[in-house]
Amino acid sequence: MSEYEPALGPVETAVRGDVDALDVSGAMARSLAASAFNLARKLDGDAGMATAAVARELRETLKALAEAAGDDDGSDLVAELSPQVGDAPQP
Repeated sequence: MSEYEPALGPVETAVRGDVDALDVSGAMARSLAASAFNLARKLDGDAGMATAAVARELRETLKALAEAAGDDDGSDLVAELSPQVGDAPQP
């Protein structure tokens, strides 16, 4: 960071780390990433009464970014492969 660039706040720092962890490429993903950084910056500053709305929009933007990057944590596959846990039927 130069003296002309403001220091990143904790939310923007975390969001930038999350975006770096994704394989983000393509115009749409870059635009979503820029939107996420802007929203995070607003949360680090003072979003005032709009804090909840900005946080929701950031969550949706990050979700769209993960989908655009093809991020898959495997939870759907695990759900398909895992047997149901519970009481076995009684004879």
